[in-house]
This record gives sequence, C-alpha cells and structure tokens, in this order.
Amino acid sequence: MSDPDEVQARPEGWTSLPTGDPLAGFPGLLDCIHCGLCLQACPTYRASGIEGDSPRGRIALMRAQSEGRVTAPEAAAWVDRCVMCRACEPVCPSQVQYHQLVERQRASLRPARGRGWLERYAASVALQRWSGRFARGARRLGLLALVRRWGPRRLRTLAAAVPERPTAWRPAPGAVFAARGEPRGRVALHLGCANPEWFGAALRDVVAVLAHEGFEVHVPAQPPCCGALATHAGDAAGGAAGASATLRALAGADAIIVPAAGCAAHLAETDPRAAVAEPLAFLARRGLRGPLHEVRRSAVHAPPCHQQFVLKDSAAVEDLLARIPGLDLRPLADAGLCCGAGGAAFSEQPEIAAELGARKSAAVAASGAAWVLTGNPGCLLQIESALRAAGQAVQVGHPASLLREALHAAAPVKSAARR
Repeated sequence: MSDPDEVQARPEGWTSLPTGDPLAGFPGLLDCIHCGLCLQACPTYRASGIEGDSPRGRIALMRAQSEGRVTAPEAAAWVDRCVMCRACEPVCPSQVQYHQLVERQRASLRPARGRGWLERYAASVALQRWSGRFARGARRLGLLALVRRWGPRRLRTLAAAVPERPTAWRPAPGAVFAARGEPRGRVALHLGCANPEWFGAALRDVVAVLAHEGFEVHVPAQPPCCGALATHAGDAAGGAAGASATLRALAGADAIIVPAAGCAAHLAETDPRAAVAEPLAFLARRGLRGPLHEVRRSAVHAPPCHQQFVLKDSAAVEDLLARIPGLDLRPLADAGLCCGAGGAAFSEQPEIAAELGARKSAAVAASGAAWVLTGNPGCLLQIESALRAAGQAVQVGHPASLLREALHAAAPVKSAARR
C-alpha cells in the first residue's frame, strides 16, 4: 500500500474496536475537514512529503479502518510513524484531538501487540536501574561502539542514543531537601522513568535551583512511570491509572515539579486542576529571588514539543533564560519542528527519527551556538545523538543546569526522610 487514498476494500479479517457502529471506536474521526493546514506543521510529512505521513492522511486511513476498507496493521504502517508531537492540533480549525485518534488506533492493535519493551522498562525500577548501569558501564568501556557497528538494528539505535556522560541520581523515597534562606513554599518532585538513570545530574540541578530559591523539595514514594508511555501505546486505562497514582503520590504540595515535558503534559491533561509545572516555567511564574550571575555562553533553546503545544509555556522558559547576564541566547530555526524523539520513535521508527534529528542538528549548527537546552529526556537523548552523528561539537543540557550555574546554587541538602 503506497498511498492512503488508494487503499482497496478488504472486509475480510479487518481489525477494529468491537462496536456496532464502525466509527464509534474513533469519536471525532469525521471532524477533520481535510483542509491541509496540518501539513506544514507535521514533521513527518515535511520529511517525506507523503500524504500517509500527515495527520490528514492518517485520519483517512483510520476512517478506512473503521469502515473495514483496510486492516488495523495496514493503517498502523503509517500511523506508527507519527511521533506524537501534537504540532498539528493548535493549527486545526476543527480542533481535532488527533493524538486521541492515534491512541485509539493503537488500542485496536493492543490485543495482538501486547505490552511493548518501553512500557516494561518504564514500569520497573529494577529494569531502569539495570539498563542504566549497563549503559553507563558500556559507555565507559567503549563497548557501545561495537554494538553500534555489529548489533541488531534496535540495539544499534539504542546504543547511539546513550549520552556521552550519562549520570544517575535517585533520591530515596521520602527524601526532603531543605529550602535555603526564607522559605517560599513546598514542592513535590516527579522523578520519572528516564531522568534518574540517564540525567541524574540534571535532576539534581533542578532540586538545587528550587532549594536555592526557597522551596522545600519533597520526593515522595511514587510510581516508576507517570503512564504517558502506556497511553501513547494505546493502553488508555493503564496510562490513566499511572497518572492518577502519580498525582496521588505527589499531592499536598504547592506544586508538582516535573523536569520532563512529556510527563508534565500527560499529568496536566489527566487532571487540569493539579498544580503540575515544568521547573523553569514554575520559577518564571513565582519570580526569581536571584541574583543571576554572568554566564558567557552561546545557546539555543530547543523547546520540547509537549512544552510548546500542550503545556504552552516554552516562552516563559525562554524569557527566564534571556535574563541571564552574558548568555547569548540565539534563535533556533524551525524550533517547532520535532527532533524525532517521540517517546520510542527513535527506536521503533529509526529512519524517520534520524531524518528529523538531522534537520534539528542542522538548525543548531546554523545558529552557531555552543549549547542546546531542552527540557525533556527523550529530546536530550535524540538531539545529542543527532549532533554526534553529524559531527557537531555542541553540548546538550537541561535548562535547569544552566540556571543553576547562573544562580551559583549550592548542592541540595537532604534534611529529613519521611514515608
């Protein structure tokens, strides 16, 4: 099948959600008016120019699936290439909730596919610890170069994504870090499934900045994953359960600080009443106690897609960064174009992810900046990998790390342990 507009009717054996109405499994499917405004917002369509790689084309395929003209696996051949950046939703005049359609299409394949490897990783702290230790050891010993050269495709892709300097930091459940100076409030920290084993230094920087600014930081016992990955894979019930459990575990603080934009978006959408916040956006709203010291460096901000299109607070982060004396914060061309991380897209769809990563690295190179700042672990992995593949000597880091440097924030001090 080369084009979703040319599919042939195949009523035998097609897979859809069990219902008397073939469209009932995809509510909102008929809301698309096929205007095409989503095309230039969609990174995969811009990379390939193929209609099946656009939201409009994928919706046409999902409608064909619901009507029995194509099978679920046939539709999934195109739908799975979506990186779920959600850039199409703000430009849609019909306000189609495209991400929900994709999640429902994936749900129609759930019985056959089962639980994916990334969901298994996210659900197990033990697996997170083991994989993190293995990757850090393999990086130190130079074994990743052998895997990238001789390993199976998925392992080659995963090995290429391992940062040059992965760090681990996982505070004990119930840890509390003291506020410095006059207290301004109490926040709860969401650890997530990736930051503690891959970007522990950035996680520590987040705590240091918050404590420096007068916030007591609590790290309650919490689920190993917020449920976002399960939702994206079509397990709506599992994703909602993970988010609800996470929000319950972190409830009671003035704010729930989430240093991963994708997780923050999932939690905020699960319960819009919850005070979920990205760390720099939170500090931008509350105001910095400062002062900010000079940081002589050129940088670009590559805002994660969910921060731009769901949380819609990337401008607040950039405004705060722009206040740092000496920082040459440069514009990034096509900042709204996804880097290709997309949850597991860099592993499951390596070709389209590599194309998007190359475009992002080219934009970074064109800026001439020495640093790229982005607030999502998947984006950190993907952008660093893309820059390395392009031979670009550009550092990649979380915005909180630069802010800590500008604030001269000391290491966080553990003040208590509570259950």
